[in-house]
Amino acid sequence: MLNLFENYKKIELYDTVSFSLRELIQNAWKLNLKYLLFRKNNLSTSDFRDYIKGIKLFKSVVNNKSFEDISKEIYNFNYWIKFCAFLSEHGIKFEVINNTPILPIDEKNLRMKLKLASACANLIELYNEGNFETDDDKIGLAFIIFLLKKADIDPSLFRIGNIGTISKARIEIPFSDLYVPERKNFKEKKVIFYSK
Repeated sequence: MLNLFENYKKIELYDTVSFSLRELIQNAWKLNLKYLLFRKNNLSTSDFRDYIKGIKLFKSVVNNKSFEDISKEIYNFNYWIKFCAFLSEHGIKFEVINNTPILPIDEKNLRMKLKLASACANLIELYNEGNFETDDDKIGLAFIIFLLKKADIDPSLFRIGNIGTISKARIEIPFSDLYVPERKNFKEKKVIFYSK
């Protein structure tokens, strides 16, 4: 990936983007594990009591099993993560997709924390305002907002959420004013309905 940024003469963005993508891939991997544990233990992903049980189980498994053992089990249940890069002369779009959705309670919490990160001046303010626990995996995702701000990239070009039964994270890196973000491109498409 370093060569990619060298080719675009944007080497200064490499650290920001590589950290962000590692964080998104790690988040997707944890999401697959959470979903697997909820499924194996017949826990509802939307019931708060089941959610608390599932998160305790998740923390226990992460602390007591090796990465290799967990990965094998996730793979055996056919959970996957896909990484895509879309290149153009005006920018790059990176996507991390996995075939499990963000748990409903996690999604609501994540949206609040990312919104707060966009409004905070720095990570210290976010940590104080956001009531993060020391092992909260959402702090890494919120940190992406600050990295993008520091690199003069609009944080709204970072998106994460569910699309049906999958989850998708996207970071867009414009290299010129001619780059059209996916969200804007989608909004501006004209749809014409024909009827007979």
